[in-house]
Amino acid sequence: MTLAIQNGVVMAFAVFYLPLVDEFGGSRGEVAAVQSAVFLLGGFGSPLVGWAFDRLGPRRLFQGAAVLVAVAFVVASRVHSLALFLVVYGMVGGLGLAMLGSQANLVVAALWYPRARGRAIAVADLGTGLGAFGLVFAGDRLVAAIGWRGTLLVWAALLLLIVVPLNAFQRLPPPEAPAPGGASARAGFTLAGALRSAPFWWLATMRFFGACAFPLLNVHMIAYAVDQGIGSGTAATALGAVSLVSLPGRLATGWLSDRLGRAPTLTLAYASAAAGVGCLSLLAVNGSPAWLVLYVAFYGLAQGSSGIVASARAADVFAGASFGAIYGWLSLAIGPGEALGAWLGGRIYDATGGYLPAFGFVVLALAAGVVAIWRVRVTPSAAQDGLRFSRKA
Repeated sequence: MTLAIQNGVVMAFAVFYLPLVDEFGGSRGEVAAVQSAVFLLGGFGSPLVGWAFDRLGPRRLFQGAAVLVAVAFVVASRVHSLALFLVVYGMVGGLGLAMLGSQANLVVAALWYPRARGRAIAVADLGTGLGAFGLVFAGDRLVAAIGWRGTLLVWAALLLLIVVPLNAFQRLPPPEAPAPGGASARAGFTLAGALRSAPFWWLATMRFFGACAFPLLNVHMIAYAVDQGIGSGTAATALGAVSLVSLPGRLATGWLSDRLGRAPTLTLAYASAAAGVGCLSLLAVNGSPAWLVLYVAFYGLAQGSSGIVASARAADVFAGASFGAIYGWLSLAIGPGEALGAWLGGRIYDATGGYLPAFGFVVLALAAGVVAIWRVRVTPSAAQDGLRFSRKA
């Protein structure tokens, strides 16, 4: 439920996008910078999120973040300047949304179910797809009925009335029992050891390029479809349908990653995403809605695959007492990638008058992510260098 509301709110910015352009009179690139700020805080704030997760635990972290985002949305609903909106919604709200996001929630899932990480993460991550489908669809209707300002107040109410009370039940699994002879059964990389390891940097590279690709499409797909003559309501429904199709895609990704392996699964998922991008590009050729349907099918199956595979692979390599902090620093690559993708889509449109060059960039980013995940290997010597074993005093 936390991921449903968090990701639903993030994805629903797409239905605010054109109304904000009209309201503030900025270019598409300038308005897209607001969402870039959200993504950037999601990345640059990740070490802070990891640090807070290890010290506060998920309950206090998620409840405090929900209150922060709700307050930011209430204030943002009253501003009349794009610059101020960027600060309040993009920066303050973006930091709170980072604390509520996949980084911390998927760490919880990975720690609870070490023998079925791919599947556990995929099931928890269903919330992101359900929330995006529900809130993008609802957001489009709400913006038409009460405007984007009123819709922000609805989002604030969801955070206070659902996320805060539900997370009173959130917790981590109990600590592992000490091993015979006094050694703790829970061992793992230190943060310093992880930062020195090649698997960490290949995972960060994979996350960066995946983060470039998917947000670019998610932010600009509605605007692109409207430019091709598709109605805004139909385009918003298609974006929501991507999230709906992602539900079986997420489950399949988790199941396959536990059986085929992390790298082969991501390769299949990104190939499906690239096929979807090709179908969306063909919408500009004859404007047939069939291309939009095929885009939803192929691209939707891959939506969410980056987080599932990366979280499972990171837990495979780095699970231990410092996993929250390590995963936080690893997630530092996501925000810059998402910010670059969201901004670059608008900037390419402003420069060329179209989105097709941006779609070409998406395919290249997906290919780079596939190369990176295949390079995540742990040699015995590298593992030994990074491991720390705790012992009783």
